[in-house]
Amino acid sequence: MMRLFVIITCLLFLSCTKEANVKLPEAKSLPVIYSYICPTDSVVRLKLMSSSPLFTSNQIDVLAAVSDGDVKISSAQGTAQLIFNQTTGYYELKTNSYPIVPGQTYKMTVTTVKGDVATAETQVPFTTVPINTITVESVPENYQTSDRIKVSFTDEPGSVNYYRIAALYAFVYTVQADTIADDTRINELYSDINHDGENASLAGRFYQVSDSTKYYDVFLYNCSESYYNFYRSLKNYSGVGISFPSPAEPTLMYTNVNGGFGCFGAYTRSMLRYKKK
Repeated sequence: MMRLFVIITCLLFLSCTKEANVKLPEAKSLPVIYSYICPTDSVVRLKLMSSSPLFTSNQIDVLAAVSDGDVKISSAQGTAQLIFNQTTGYYELKTNSYPIVPGQTYKMTVTTVKGDVATAETQVPFTTVPINTITVESVPENYQTSDRIKVSFTDEPGSVNYYRIAALYAFVYTVQADTIADDTRINELYSDINHDGENASLAGRFYQVSDSTKYYDVFLYNCSESYYNFYRSLKNYSGVGISFPSPAEPTLMYTNVNGGFGCFGAYTRSMLRYKKK
C-alpha cells in the first residue's frame, strides 16, 4: 500500500511540473561618464563610455571611448560645449575660455546619438587647503623597501570637508639622464565630520622597484562630496586607486549620474615636493 502511495504521489508531482517561461527585464546600454574639474587645471575633460547591461547577448567594449556624443557644461556663467579629442579620447574644453570658479556649482549634460541623456552636478570647494608637512619613512622588508609617506594639514573650519592625498615619484634610469615621474597609486581619504578645524594627517605606502627615487610630488585634494564618495567606493571595490573602473554592470560603485553611471566631481589641489636625502 505504501509503495502504491509513493508511485501515485510521484505521478501527481510530475504532472504538475512544466517549463518555466521567465521574461528577462529589458536591458539597454547607458552612458558612463567620468569628469573631475579643478580651478587650476587648464582643461576640463570628460570620458564617455557605454555600460554593458547584465541581461544581453550583445558584446560591448566597455572601455572604448564614445566619440559621437553631445557634451555640455553649464553654470552661473553660462553653457559651453566640450569637443572630442581623437588623440586623448576625452571631450575637452580649455578653461581660459570657461574658467572653473571655487564655490560654484557645475552641471554636465551628455546626450548620445541614441537619444539617451545623462546629467550630473557637483560643487567646487571654496578653498585650497595647504600641506603643512610631509614625512617619508623607509620601511625595510624581506625582498623590497617601502616608503611610508605621511601628509599633515589643518582642516578648514566651519564647513564639511573631504580630502584625498596622491603622490608622484620621480626617478632616474641609470641608462639615461632624464627624470621620469610616475604614480605611486597612493589613495587615502579623510572626512572632517566630527573633527572640524582639527589638525589631520593621511599616510600611504609606496613599494619601490628600486632605490632610485629622487623626490615625491605630494598632492592634497579638498574634494566635493561626490568625488570623495566615488573614490571611497572605488577603494572598497578594488583595493587600489585607479582612474575609473570597468563600466560593466552589475556594480556597487557610487554614482551621481542621472540617466547613466559614473562620477562628476570637483576639487581644489595643493602640492608640496619632498626631496629624498
